Amino acid sequence: MKEATADAGNKEPSLEQVEREVRERLEKWLALTPYRFNPETAVVGTIIRGIAIRKIKAGGEYCPCRVLSGDAKNDSKLVCPCVFHKAEIERDGICLCALFVGPNYVG
Repeated sequence: MKEATADAGNKEPSLEQVEREVRERLEKWLALTPYRFNPETAVVGTIIRGIAIRKIKAGGEYCPCRVLSGDAKNDSKLVCPCVFHKAEIERDGICLCALFVGPNYVG
């Protein structure tokens, strides 16, 4: 994968910048929910990187553990946090990609 650089001649943000933006947006969202990031920080970093890569490649902050269909309407359901996260956390204590956990999660 060719990473974009944020130098004077290239206006595309770097992967690291996109990762920071994704993390900041998700931290703000989490502050309004009963959820939190997975306590395993390496997992969180890996998933956030996957979301950032998808943002660069596919144009949206899509969950990296879901398969995109190519249909914008259907794929909008997969923008992190995807439409499935609440049911998964309620059922399993953790979402499918393991980014978010519920308040009673014990890893």
